[in-house]
Amino acid sequence: MSSIKALFSAPFYRLIHRDFHEVVATMPLTDKILFLIMHSVDKFGIWHRLPVLLGLTYLAIRRMLQQTYNLINVGSTPVGVRFNHVDYRTSDGKLNDPSNEVAGSQGSFFGRNIQPVDQRDKLTKPDPMVVATKLLARTDFKDTGKQFNMIAASWIQFMIHDWIDHLEDTQQIELIAPTEVASQCPLKSFKFYKTREVPTGSYDINSGHLNIRTPWWDGSAIYGSNNKTLSKVRTYKDGKLKISEDGLLPHDEDGAAVSGDVRNSWAGVSVLQALFVKEHNTVCDTLKREYGDLNDEDLYRHARLVTSAVIAKIHTIDWTVELLKTDTLLAGMRGNWYGLLGKKFKDAFGHVGGFILGGLVGLKSPQNHGVPYSLTEEFTSVYRMHALLPDNLLLRDTSAAPGPNKLPPLIEEVPMAEMIGLRGEARLSQIGFTKQMVSMGHQPSGALELFNYPMFLRDLTPQDRDGKDRPDHVDLAALEVYRDRERKVARYNEFRRGLMLIPITKWEDLTDDAEAIKTLHEVYGDNVEDLDLLVGLMAEKKIRGFAISETAFLIFTVMATRRLEADRFFTSYFNEETYTKKGLEWVNTTESLKDVLQRHYPEMLTTWMNSSSNSVFSVWDSPPPAHNAVPLYLRFPN
Repeated sequence: MSSIKALFSAPFYRLIHRDFHEVVATMPLTDKILFLIMHSVDKFGIWHRLPVLLGLTYLAIRRMLQQTYNLINVGSTPVGVRFNHVDYRTSDGKLNDPSNEVAGSQGSFFGRNIQPVDQRDKLTKPDPMVVATKLLARTDFKDTGKQFNMIAASWIQFMIHDWIDHLEDTQQIELIAPTEVASQCPLKSFKFYKTREVPTGSYDINSGHLNIRTPWWDGSAIYGSNNKTLSKVRTYKDGKLKISEDGLLPHDEDGAAVSGDVRNSWAGVSVLQALFVKEHNTVCDTLKREYGDLNDEDLYRHARLVTSAVIAKIHTIDWTVELLKTDTLLAGMRGNWYGLLGKKFKDAFGHVGGFILGGLVGLKSPQNHGVPYSLTEEFTSVYRMHALLPDNLLLRDTSAAPGPNKLPPLIEEVPMAEMIGLRGEARLSQIGFTKQMVSMGHQPSGALELFNYPMFLRDLTPQDRDGKDRPDHVDLAALEVYRDRERKVARYNEFRRGLMLIPITKWEDLTDDAEAIKTLHEVYGDNVEDLDLLVGLMAEKKIRGFAISETAFLIFTVMATRRLEADRFFTSYFNEETYTKKGLEWVNTTESLKDVLQRHYPEMLTTWMNSSSNSVFSVWDSPPPAHNAVPLYLRFPN
């Protein structure tokens, strides 16, 4: 019988890259067929050139397979444990998953998308400071043109402060620059704390790392991830949070901002935190007028639900659409929130059908695909986007008349080193909210490419959780390379295999850049298996319209979905009973960051943004987008 089965399966396996024979052999027949469809498209590299509906079909197949094979639990899982539901977000993220009290809470384990790869014998091979100096360090600044501005770059760090941060050990490690690059390194050596490795109590993956932020999309960047921080940011009057009269965050006696998460931040993140504190407080005012019987705690809880959902919606259908600027991803991200039936249908009739027709938001029950919710080590790694930051903030004069395309005059190039940490908070207080936001709106972000990592981050003052400076500076570019190895994140080629992507066999498969190929040979020789993930993601040829690599994007396909579908407050509890009628209406009528800015600073965009048709995340002097009369789902890529 086995010989007959082998005879019939032989032609099937000839269609599949040899690196996937083992995993495909474990798949049921349906998954084998889906894999073959996906893999055939991958071999031609054409999914992003397909008509929108076919491209969405490919992504749906890939997401389905990744939900089965790329969600890996770390830590023990409670069995049959249930608790009384609460209809609000808790301060530490507990009590969201109906059958797992601690899933997604502060101090829970990072999960995995790919099995961990122990690299203890290769932590410094090749040396992280050599990798950082020769392949990452900025030579000439490369930007993203009009596609992505500094508000967009700040937004993703704002989200990171909501989602992920690793618990550190008390033991320090020192990296010393090898002689061959020492003269080019701002720091000849630097010390940093190890990531704490914690036993999981599980046989499969026996150790892991703890997330000191809540990985739910719960606004913890402004509310904090525990009661202690929450108590610092609340006024305990009318549900509101603390905000200064100038519209910026308040500060403690040491000059650190008072907000949900202020560690390793900069002025661009600070203004977004302040903006959403104002949003929370305005929601409180609206709910108090509408429902006079709500007390301080009720107002706070409802406003947090509303504000968190607004943030999640902006990220899903506004920020991500600019990051991945194609018709297929515009359709896909709107489909995540609204479903194929679209916003008008959902507003009129509510959630109808499953996630395909009605979207993820408003599903009848949360879905975790049998794996407790967490964000993952691999997710952390693909969000290493510091190349988005320029060397200087181009400060604009908002007291002058707008120039061509509403571009304000340039008054100063402020070194980014002056805009981060405690110095950045002090400088922001002088600049003010409007000038900072308008300046970021008109400035393109850096490109996520090799040779574009900001030099000021190679001599960086890191901070403790309370926003206080540490004594030891770090080379962040080298540290990021080391962190992936330390946390057992697969290197680039094995990472691709883990995602069922065809691996590279030579440097020319990765990039057409002759200088990059030469330097890759110099650092890694001919061994493509040693290529670090961060370097591979920066070097990889980009899909037209994508600001990130395809490899990074395919982590997003499963994790962006998971952040919505696993959360009770975006699925079964996304209703008027939980949010209030007025609160749910607030979420449903807010479509973009532009809507939030217009609510609080109505003259800013009218005065300083060239086209009202563009996203706030694209450069503000951009012309309006060309009209396309073809319905979105019927379009073909350019």
